[in-house]
Order: sequence, then structure tokens, then C-alpha cells
Amino acid sequence: MQPKLLFLLAIAGVSCIAGKLELIGKIPHSGYSEGLDYYQGYLWHALPKMIVKIDPKDGTVLARYQPASEYSESIAWLDGKLWNLSYSDNGIYKGVFDRNRFNFLRVGSTPEKHGWGLTHDGQYLIMTGNYSSKIYFVDPVNLKVVRTLTTLVKDLEDLAWDGRQLWASSFTQHRGHIFSISPTTGAIGELFGLPDPEACPVVDGVAYSPEGLWVTGKDCPSIYLFRKPSERAITAK
Repeated sequence: MQPKLLFLLAIAGVSCIAGKLELIGKIPHSGYSEGLDYYQGYLWHALPKMIVKIDPKDGTVLARYQPASEYSESIAWLDGKLWNLSYSDNGIYKGVFDRNRFNFLRVGSTPEKHGWGLTHDGQYLIMTGNYSSKIYFVDPVNLKVVRTLTTLVKDLEDLAWDGRQLWASSFTQHRGHIFSISPTTGAIGELFGLPDPEACPVVDGVAYSPEGLWVTGKDCPSIYLFRKPSERAITAK
């Protein structure tokens, strides 16, 4: 399908034939997912009432921690601190690990009411809002929005950064799929479907590691590891 036609179909909200993801492996998953991150060789899983540290080799839960607020959304490690968005009080929290627990401090508020997805590019925190098409780049020092991207996706979920571009999912518009997002224009790349989108219809958990892309979702039976598609395949349309 030609790039121009793909772009027009995306604007019209018409589903396109999805690209294929190469499955490297998968580990068991249970629980309601709100986000995923990879840090220092471990997967970190955000649940509404818990943050879970997971061994990516076999899915063993190594530790469980109290999140920052009553209802926790996505998490991201930056500069040795665990950042956590809150759905219940719209807070941006920074967590310091001490004596087998995280001490979270509220340092700002989400750009929109309720934060959803969270990642970083090494310089800025990058986050989405509640049923939002926008992506916000936030300075972790003063928590001010320094840049905003607008996409064609109406409800962006979790985010991941692979060193060149963003990866994301959506709550309803592209169920069972992930896609890349240009960090300069907000353009959406090709859709990539999960092996069994019916079993994992709401993708809400995307993380990047040197091995590839880790993906899971709400009530999804597995956390999947996919080889990152080639640059040609993920070029934004």
C-alpha cells in the first residue's frame, strides 16, 4: 500500500493491514496493566495499586512496591529515579529507592487531567493525557512543558523510547497494535499487530531494551518480546 494512501486512511480512521512483528519470546503476565519499563536488566510493571519488578528471563516476580498514589499509571526510570504518574490526583511523582521501598515526592501535575503513558528520551519526560492525541515533553527539573506533539491517534496509551523514536499503543483506535511516532512531527508509522489481538486487545505496556520491544496489555496473558522492526518498516508515513 502506498504511503499517501496509508496516510489518507489513517486520517479517515480506516484500519490498514498491519505489519508483522517477529516474536522472540514471551513470559507469563497477570494483572491489569497500566505501563511497562525496562531498567538495569529488569522489567518494571505499573499496576493501579502496585509496582512490580520482574525477571525478564522467566517472568518471576522479584518484588512488589507501593506506588505513589491511590491509582498509579505509567512509570519510567530517569537518572536513577522512578517517575510515576497518578490517575487519582493528576500528580507527577519522583521516587527514590531506600531500604527496600520507594519514597515518592510529588513534584508537579500532569499537563492534562489524568496522565496515561510515560517514558523519556534521556533529557525530557514524555507523557500522554487522558483520551488524548497529544504528547508532552516535560522538563524533569521544573516540570514545565517544553514541547507538545499532536498525533492522529485520539487516545494514546503507554509510550516507549528506542533512542530514535517513540513507540505507543492506543486505548480504542488501534486495539491490539503498536506503532511508532516521529518525535519531531508526531506522524504515525505502520501498525504492527500482536500475535493474538483478541487475547490482548488493549495494549497498555510498551518498553524498549537492547533485545527488542516488550509489549503487554490489560488482562493480557503474556508479556511479549518482539524484535524491533527495521527502520524501513517503521518509517513514519
